Amino acid sequence: MTSTLFVGIITGLVLILSTLLGYIFSFIRIIFQKPIIPTGAIEIDEKEHIYAHPDYRDKLLDVSSFGIQTLYDVILRGIQLSGDRPHFSFRQSSDQLFKSYTHKQVFEIIKEIGSGIVNSGLEPSNDTIFGIYASPSVNYALCLYAAWPYSMVPIGIYDSLGRDGVKFIIKQSAVELIFVDNIQRIQNLIEWKDETIALKTIVCCVQPSDELKKLAEDKQLKLITFEQLKELGRNNPIEIVPPKSTDRAVIMYTSGSTGEPKGCVLSHEGFLCGICAILVSVNLTKVEVEDIPRVLNYLPLAHVFGSGTIIGITYLGGEIGFWQGKVEKLIDDFRDFRPTVLAMVPRLLNKLYDKVRGDVRQKGLLSRIIFRLAITNKLALIRRGYSEKDTLWDKLIFEKIRQSFGGKVNRVLSTGAPLSPEVCQFSRAAFSCVFIECYGQTECVIICSQTLNDFESGETGIPTPVTHLKLVDVPEKEYYAKDGIGEVCLKSPTLFLGYLKDQAKTSEAIDEQGWLHTGDIGRWTPYRTIKLVDRKKNMYKLSQGEYVAPEKIEDIYARSQFISQIFVYGDSFESFLVAIIILNDDYVKQWKIREGFDNQTTSSSIMNTKLKQIVLEDMTNEGKKRGLMSYEQVKAIEFISEPFTIENGLLTPTFKARRFVIEKKYKPLFQTIYQSIKT
Repeated sequence: MTSTLFVGIITGLVLILSTLLGYIFSFIRIIFQKPIIPTGAIEIDEKEHIYAHPDYRDKLLDVSSFGIQTLYDVILRGIQLSGDRPHFSFRQSSDQLFKSYTHKQVFEIIKEIGSGIVNSGLEPSNDTIFGIYASPSVNYALCLYAAWPYSMVPIGIYDSLGRDGVKFIIKQSAVELIFVDNIQRIQNLIEWKDETIALKTIVCCVQPSDELKKLAEDKQLKLITFEQLKELGRNNPIEIVPPKSTDRAVIMYTSGSTGEPKGCVLSHEGFLCGICAILVSVNLTKVEVEDIPRVLNYLPLAHVFGSGTIIGITYLGGEIGFWQGKVEKLIDDFRDFRPTVLAMVPRLLNKLYDKVRGDVRQKGLLSRIIFRLAITNKLALIRRGYSEKDTLWDKLIFEKIRQSFGGKVNRVLSTGAPLSPEVCQFSRAAFSCVFIECYGQTECVIICSQTLNDFESGETGIPTPVTHLKLVDVPEKEYYAKDGIGEVCLKSPTLFLGYLKDQAKTSEAIDEQGWLHTGDIGRWTPYRTIKLVDRKKNMYKLSQGEYVAPEKIEDIYARSQFISQIFVYGDSFESFLVAIIILNDDYVKQWKIREGFDNQTTSSSIMNTKLKQIVLEDMTNEGKKRGLMSYEQVKAIEFISEPFTIENGLLTPTFKARRFVIEKKYKPLFQTIYQSIKT
């Protein structure tokens, strides 16, 4: 007994001593080792201030070295590398294991689907367009991939476009066949069908009812199940008709945040250039068998980030897992699938940060101090090239976070919107691996990305190896390229072919010299990396002549724990901003308890008035801490109960506010808020 106790004491002392020594060595490294300087862009034209990636200043990356010319070639390469290894994995609930199709099996299935499409009456050519009206899933990916062996062109359709948006796409594209994944969407298409729409066939991934079949028959629509289509193709195989590099690969409709959606036509060559560029940026062009990447996809496949991610993993012979389709089960899917690559959007990282920070705050002052020390010290080590996961801070905080994502993550990519510096710092420290912020648009796939030695937060790196970039003056906002700030413009083989059937808007986006005007305002940092600071549009001009960027202000106010979602609005006839807010119910309940409001007074005007005052004060403090000017601070707020979601059409599939739709829906409320201030 005594010897066992003695061994235990010695073991404990050794562990404590080794931990302390590790911390001391880390502290010494921070003191005596200089931080790594991020790689900056190189100016290749002093007159027009054109910049390029420093490794490609003389000539942009030649993607022919990747040995592929089309997205169909990507599928074949995946088979060559990993034919019998898992490609698409999926499950229906958290208590199930992931099932998998191998790369070879996926190829056979997509040939069945493609052959089924052709046997249903469409031609295997680049003039053939079909639609996919579904949430991200293994079936969506199979339908997407089924287009390319037969030179066909898929279009993604999503609910947030609303009735008019969906009808606009179907009508403009003259699509005759659409894959649909649930009963409500099938019913929508049947009800929306009229003489102006060319739709003939709906392929149902669920079994339609007899009632729906009758409704479809009345509208002269053919309903066929997904399994029936595959059987049709399996029994009547069609010879492969491979696409050319210059052919259309996909048409992706923009989210329509400011009006009707626009169909961005992307070529095989352009899409591949973007994917190859980001693979170079994250050092993932070649991998060993034991390092084959795995990614869990929950992102909309109707958009560049989602589809580009799974195509890039396919190129590497990797495995793509698909979430269950339930937000509340997403962390289960991450944990069980154990991805090596995380494709993240800021909203998800914000929620992770807010949850961890909320847990820490509940544990008291000491926990908050340790939390800040952990992030600060971990970042200091990372900036010096030390990304090991065995520090004291990992043991205390970060290892638990990594395990919740499966414990195998070695690369994190974030895009879709700028990530706030504090969330970026937390995320980089927590994952302790390659963490890269990227910047792209549907019109050009990818524009900038951080390099492997760029550990700064809140910026998006340098032009990719296939991009030339310059800033252009925006005089109405007093942004001038000579000062290192202006509208981001680029030239690249990634550029889209144009907006479908809309030459006027195409000409607005791409000027006569071939430069795409993004509408984003960028600023060169001292390291010659790009930081997005504003939008050319989505601006409000207040009555005193000041311009304000609502999205920037919303990002700042979203840090308030009272706020779940916020929308800032400005009227050109008024001198101040107002906002509508969806409250964080959990935090408000805690506040009510602290303030002594019981359940019977939760709807009282006294409590509501008090809560508005507290929330507005908290927002103002957040704004002051982050440098908002007085005219950028919201002066009045109102609470609403309906959240902004993709399903109700108030968010885009990339979780951005559809400003045009929200403004229209809540215009009377905004006017009431302004009026209440005046009275």
